[in-house]
Amino acid sequence: MSVRNSVRNLVFLVVSLVVAVASAERHDTKFKAVPGSSLEIRAVEYDGAVNGTLKVQVKNTAKTTQKFAATGLYFVPQGDPDTAPQRLGAVGPMQLATDTKKEQASIEVPAGATVDVALDVFCIDSHRGSPSSKNAFDVGATRMPKELSQKIESSADAAVETERKSGNATPRPAAKGAIQSKVWESRDASWVELDGEGKQEVAKKKKR
Repeated sequence: MSVRNSVRNLVFLVVSLVVAVASAERHDTKFKAVPGSSLEIRAVEYDGAVNGTLKVQVKNTAKTTQKFAATGLYFVPQGDPDTAPQRLGAVGPMQLATDTKKEQASIEVPAGATVDVALDVFCIDSHRGSPSSKNAFDVGATRMPKELSQKIESSADAAVETERKSGNATPRPAAKGAIQSKVWESRDASWVELDGEGKQEVAKKKKR
């Protein structure tokens, strides 16, 4: 490869990265109650399509430290549910903005503190279109039923373990496609009505 081509490829890569960063859209959403907790949460930025990373802020207004776990949480796109894109379900561990290399199943939020967290999220409505960074999300008013969330988490863990055994150095990112398929499969196997339902779900409800 010539020096000219190498430079051209490098410039293209840099421009692509700049465009990707520039396209990330931050949303000034309101804090909502975390279901089953005294904590509050708001989603501020989504990086992805059919699955991706959702950056959220978790706030503790209590006078004591509170535990936060994302299992079973899902996020509803703002706007008309009859035409909105897919909702996003949190699957797997989370990462603190201050330590993006460490995966945690739960975190402790100190009294009066607000922490920035990155969640791995996957679309949960196979019949809807994919969301983008343009969409703003609010946390669902409820968590997914325990049976459904456990089924999804178990399938995700199995997909990651398969990649790990194959020698993949980054098993979780590599397993995203398999995890997404299992999320849709688990969700469609026994449709459960969640916050943010619209006319798009009429056919799903009829199959219950």
